[in-house]
Amino acid sequence: MTTAYDVPAKELIDALTKKLQSEKDVVPPEWSDFVRTSLSRENPPEKKDWWYTRCASILRKIYVNNSIGIERLRSEYGGKCDRGSKPYKARGGSGSIIRNALHQLEKAGFVAKVRGKGRVLTPKGMSLLDNTAYEIKKNLIDYYPELKKY
Repeated sequence: MTTAYDVPAKELIDALTKKLQSEKDVVPPEWSDFVRTSLSRENPPEKKDWWYTRCASILRKIYVNNSIGIERLRSEYGGKCDRGSKPYKARGGSGSIIRNALHQLEKAGFVAKVRGKGRVLTPKGMSLLDNTAYEIKKNLIDYYPELKKY
C-alpha cells in the first residue's frame, strides 16, 4: 500500500492543491489577497492559489505528525524576524491563517479536533492523502521504471 511517506513532499502537496481546488468547502477568505503569512515576511504571497497550497501542506503535516496543534503549526510556518542591529529571533506564522484553514478542512471532513491532542486526520483525509500518493507513485513509475522495486 502506498502512503504519503513513499512520494516526494512537493509532488504530494502539488497534487493535493489541485484536488482541494475542486473542494467546495475549501475557499480562500476575502482577506487572503492582502495578508502576510508571518511576521518574518514583508509581502503577501505572490501565487494566487497559495491558500490551497497551505491547506495541502497542513494536511501533510498532520499526516506525518499524527496529531498537531495550532501553536506547533505556527512554529512550523514561522521564520526568523529581522530586528535591525539586534540578532534575529524566531517568530511564529499567522495563527489566523492556520485556524481558518483547519476550520475549512474540518468542514470538508478531512480533519477532526481531539481534545488535548490537537487536530488529527479523519479516515476521509487519510484516504485522500493515500490515494493521491498512489496516483503520484503510479505516474512516477511511468517515468522512472527503476522505482518499481520500491
